[in-house]
Amino acid sequence: MLGLGGRIYPRSHALSFERRGDRWVVKTEKGEISGRALVVATNAYSGEFAKSLVPEIATEVMPVLSWQMATQPLSDNVRKTIIPGRQAMSDTHGELYFARYDARNRLVTGGAVLGPGDKTGRLKARVTERLQRLWPQIGDVSFDYVWNGYVGMTADFLPRMHRLGPNAYGWTGCNGRAVALTIPLGRELAKAVQGVPESELALPFTEPVQYMAHGLLRKLAPWMLLLYRQRDAQELVRGDRFELLRWAEYFLASRRSR
Repeated sequence: MLGLGGRIYPRSHALSFERRGDRWVVKTEKGEISGRALVVATNAYSGEFAKSLVPEIATEVMPVLSWQMATQPLSDNVRKTIIPGRQAMSDTHGELYFARYDARNRLVTGGAVLGPGDKTGRLKARVTERLQRLWPQIGDVSFDYVWNGYVGMTADFLPRMHRLGPNAYGWTGCNGRAVALTIPLGRELAKAVQGVPESELALPFTEPVQYMAHGLLRKLAPWMLLLYRQRDAQELVRGDRFELLRWAEYFLASRRSR
């Protein structure tokens, strides 16, 4: 983007936007900027800095705090056996397990933590146990960086694209998979800005569907983690039972063939 002449203005919160003639004008605390087209890509932060920015989008996404952490750089030998292709990995748990490498060979992962107290310390212990269980060869684990931020959850766990006006678009709903999802979504929005027909886009434009009692649900949403953990545990038990049954069938079949 910068190589093509684009500009990035950090710490410049967008407070509102409006249509003036054939251009869109975005207001910030310190000034205005205008453009032919507008893309609102604020996801889980749509209502965090300015409640009136896009309230219809802000209330269709549930901001849930997620923690990220980066290990110390892993050695060459260890990396050969832990995601050797360096793909971004995630699974189907309700409490998502994920991992990817950064440019300095740190393994970036994370999770969620509930309740008061030393959240960073508790999360480090929990994620360390998880990494050593998944990849025992990782050895001792230490973390160089720990940070957090909101992920945007929609009711159906699917992303949404919206038309906000002439040459104006918005999207939300990464549902915890923004690292991969924002790349193709950005491509589709760029097509829309360039005039590509909606029928040729990967996702249709929809009307925002707000959560009822959004404020109350936002306070309750983090505690859904307990339900997800219970479901994950039940799935693991069912998986173990299925594997045991499979081995029993194999054993009986081999006995009958003798």
